[in-house]
Amino acid sequence: MAFWQSRRRVATRQFDLGKPWRRYWKISTRLQFTFRTKSKVRYIVLHATTNTVRDCIPEARGDHDSYTLFPDRDLPNGYELRLEGYRAAWHKSLTRIQDLVRALHAPVVDKVSELVNKSYIDILPGLPYTELPVISVSTYGASSSLPDEIASQLEGRNDDALFGDVNGGHLVTHILPSDCPNVPSTMKTLVTGFITKYEQELGSGKRKAGDSVSTMDLSLLQAWFDALLRVRDGNENEIRLVIVLHDFEQFEPLILQDLFEICSLAIPRLPLVFVLLSASSLSPSHIHMSYPRRILSLLQIRTCVFPWSIDVLHEILLKTFFDVDFEPELMIGPVQLDFLVDFFERHSVSLDSLVSILQLAYMKHFEEPLTVFLQNEQLGSSDTGNSVLGEPASFGFLEALFTRLHNTQDTGNRKEWLNASIDGLLSTVRTARETFQSRVRLLRVALQMILLIRTFLISEGYKVEATLPELMCGALRGRIQNVTKYLCIMVKKLRNEQITRLLPELRNFFVSLPDNVREAEKAISSRIDTAFSVRDDEVPAVAGLLSEWLLAYFEERIISLEDTALWDIWYTGSTPFPGDLLNPSIRASILAGLLRPQEFSTSVATNRRSAHNTGDDGEDEDDSLVHMPDTTILFQRYLESGKMINVYDWFESFAVVLEEQRRHIQGTQIRNLPDRNGRPPTPRTPRTPQTPSRHGRGGKGRQRKERDSDDSSEQQAEEDTEENWRLKIQARFIRALHELDYVGFIRHTGRRADHVMRTAFDAPISE
Repeated sequence: MAFWQSRRRVATRQFDLGKPWRRYWKISTRLQFTFRTKSKVRYIVLHATTNTVRDCIPEARGDHDSYTLFPDRDLPNGYELRLEGYRAAWHKSLTRIQDLVRALHAPVVDKVSELVNKSYIDILPGLPYTELPVISVSTYGASSSLPDEIASQLEGRNDDALFGDVNGGHLVTHILPSDCPNVPSTMKTLVTGFITKYEQELGSGKRKAGDSVSTMDLSLLQAWFDALLRVRDGNENEIRLVIVLHDFEQFEPLILQDLFEICSLAIPRLPLVFVLLSASSLSPSHIHMSYPRRILSLLQIRTCVFPWSIDVLHEILLKTFFDVDFEPELMIGPVQLDFLVDFFERHSVSLDSLVSILQLAYMKHFEEPLTVFLQNEQLGSSDTGNSVLGEPASFGFLEALFTRLHNTQDTGNRKEWLNASIDGLLSTVRTARETFQSRVRLLRVALQMILLIRTFLISEGYKVEATLPELMCGALRGRIQNVTKYLCIMVKKLRNEQITRLLPELRNFFVSLPDNVREAEKAISSRIDTAFSVRDDEVPAVAGLLSEWLLAYFEERIISLEDTALWDIWYTGSTPFPGDLLNPSIRASILAGLLRPQEFSTSVATNRRSAHNTGDDGEDEDDSLVHMPDTTILFQRYLESGKMINVYDWFESFAVVLEEQRRHIQGTQIRNLPDRNGRPPTPRTPRTPQTPSRHGRGGKGRQRKERDSDDSSEQQAEEDTEENWRLKIQARFIRALHELDYVGFIRHTGRRADHVMRTAFDAPISE
């Protein structure tokens, strides 16, 4: 039974060993039959107690095991189905988050566009010279899409523009810190950035090598701009040349000082406008701290700040996962919410980090084989679901699903579940999905009501200690009774005029709900309508009744989502968040990569697997260093040494492993080399030299000379081969030594030139 249970990705079924499979039989001592067909090699393993057999295909089994963590209870193509479900679920949530982020960016984008349009127009009178417009934008906490949104707004692009027509807006070019090593390169990047981007609009060809104007001269940009205005038939007072400087803090201040000074000489004929994207906050501003007053006097600086706060994160989470008008395919649990809030408060406040963390949570969730039912229990169609689940390789998946459903049913239905059909099983999954979605939908409504009452009480001067993340996590766990009781008590103590202001807000909230939700909340909605229509003298009594109604409503709606059947398909629950993948330990990762490279490199794992299949008898290939990379071999010898390492001894121990590796490769090539008939080669017996003929003089001497010449040439070739091999070993040793030196595992000492010192002593020995 142990061997039977240890087989991976197999399906139990009755197998008929008929004529189609009767090919080249061979039986081994492990009750394993091997036979060949025209296409594949199959293995039939007999059960220890019954006459059933297990059938598996090694090629498919290897691919299947490499993509799943639970091969015993996964579908044959489960990873493909889960990947499709992940893409659909993540695309829906990502689209929602991007829409919310664009709404948060909109005030900043509109303000930058307004300042660019007003440049060279809104000028203070009496200035001795024209100031160079500079707009400093603080992107602290914003998404990486903010620069693209600003450029799109300035160029007049929108999603409905046909073929990306941008002829009606400003001209925008982008400059990165890597493009500005010196002043000439910076000027060339600025000039050619506009000309190259908009050269199709002018229809001009390449410049000739003998042109008198250099590409770093602003006169070339002036001539090109004048030609563009003639083509567009536009007014020079309406078009601006906008230069967007990304990562402004990384630019060399001396180079930008010269750039600002040169550009200030070309305005206002060239309507240049600089947009500085700064990652730091604007208090104090980086430009005021790093640039002298002489340069600042040439600039007209305006600032735009992205209004980041922790409330931005709360708003995105609330409108993505707890909005009554939006239903995500996958609901995240309280563990993920706690990690998000803690990560933003401690480490990063970027909206890109929010997207990365949520995407990682989605990917982690789809490791569970049952998540193939996330969107559709039919796996795409009814025929597909029945065909996939009806395969023998899917019986392990069906067994796991039966077990989950049986645990949620009464013990009296045990025989009924054992005899259930696949259609009945899929119908149960569909019912579980509808139940879960209905419970989540009503939970969102209850949480929104709690937030509405909480906001009203805060506006009236009452103190509510529960924060928004605590309310969201408590609602998901079903442990929010203390907060709801406190809110209901406060509602009961409200004055008449306060009750008259609260009831319209509650009534309008239920009126704005979707139709399917409003029908489910008809009972509490009718009670609020009754309380809203009472007379003024009855308001004190209504306050007490409203408090009782709300308390009973919250106790009914806010329950743990993990109490539903198959909840882990549509809900992450209390699954721990893989924080090590987001913020890994560098030292532990390096040690793990050196000790177990097969877990990080596909080529190493493939070599070890093939060596295990074709390994020699008596040699454990899994624990050998023969198939490891050079750095791993050298690091293993590093762990076996003392504090001081003799480099020559280290090299010799390294060479011993490479010699064994060389012999193994040569032996494998000889074994795999077929003859003309496709059979392995047989060792040839050396031919006995013939007796020299008695006829003819000098025959024996000529044979001796030829034999001596052949032996000398072969010996010379072998010496050259060995010398090249020795040089190759030295080169591989030096390369691996440099890698360990670069990582910091060795330290050179001046006391002994041929010794190095270890820097890591507590590294675990690989198993």
